[in-house]
Amino acid sequence: MGRPDEYQFDYLDDNVRFADQVNGALFRGKQIVKPDELEPADTQAVYLGKESGVRENFKAIVDKTRMWRGSLIHILAVENQTYVDYRMILRNMLSESLGYHKQWKHKKSIHDREKDLKKGTDEFFSGMAKDEKFVPIITLVVYCGTEHPWDGARCLYDLLEIDEEMKEYVTNYRLNLYDCHEHDTFEEYHTGLRQLFEILRYNKDREQMAKIIAENREAYSNLDNDTRELLEVVAKVKIPREYEMPEKGVENMTWEDQKFDYCKAWVDQRLFGVEQGKREHLVQLVCKKLQKDKPIEIIADELEEEIGVIEKIIAVQQKVGSYDAEQISNAMAEQGEISAQFFEKMILDYYDTVN
Repeated sequence: MGRPDEYQFDYLDDNVRFADQVNGALFRGKQIVKPDELEPADTQAVYLGKESGVRENFKAIVDKTRMWRGSLIHILAVENQTYVDYRMILRNMLSESLGYHKQWKHKKSIHDREKDLKKGTDEFFSGMAKDEKFVPIITLVVYCGTEHPWDGARCLYDLLEIDEEMKEYVTNYRLNLYDCHEHDTFEEYHTGLRQLFEILRYNKDREQMAKIIAENREAYSNLDNDTRELLEVVAKVKIPREYEMPEKGVENMTWEDQKFDYCKAWVDQRLFGVEQGKREHLVQLVCKKLQKDKPIEIIADELEEEIGVIEKIIAVQQKVGSYDAEQISNAMAEQGEISAQFFEKMILDYYDTVN
């Protein structure tokens, strides 16, 4: 299994995901950057030195870059981190400075070749014309840590021991940081990045994770393979690719042999296929108790279900006009009644059986 940064690097090779990451993190979901507007751009390799502690002495500081709208606008640089790097401010300052220096060297080489700058002038000694401009560089740091929120510096001032009266003379540098732990919803994302950030954000909150899965069953049951692989590496979540139900039913299912001690809130997606059967069984139990003229409160207590769930079943039963559990269950499925709430409870119940 590859390292997290390697998988994230490949994941954002897709222009749709790259644009989704930028739009979600920088523009709050507004579709400012279009995938078809992105063009390839060279990454800037920077020597970090043996003291850096990384496996290689040479490492790409900027993980993924794209030119946006040709040469007119920005190089969008996305850097993913699965751990808090307390020197990130310095890394970004260095990579962006080298990026601008590289642009200057390119301009200078053209002028040297064309010999279009007059000797002895400011432009000649500068290696560039007075009215020439550089392409802006925007660096976005995406923190995908699972242990705790980002607690590192967010600007250069945070790293400096500096007197307040001296700040106006020291140039500050601000980090463009996206930390999923600082967000409660991720509706601004439209690719597998939404599921990635949801799991990273709530991987230690089983109730909230169960609710999210229950309300977004279709999205979670149809994850693309690239997102599955990324979740396995970054979030330590093993997602099965086949959803065949065991012959003995869900109550006898065993937890798959995992190589990871992954987030406690995730539930085997084979549960998606048993919702109908579980719901019909519950309806059947409710109908039997209704025929015995038991009140709603007693039925809910005996079945250990929420009163709201029982009320919805009874409402559909009265509309159908019979005690046929299959007929009532099908009517509930068509209406979408209690689906998310029932599925959420089923996830939590199953979680309890395997932990």
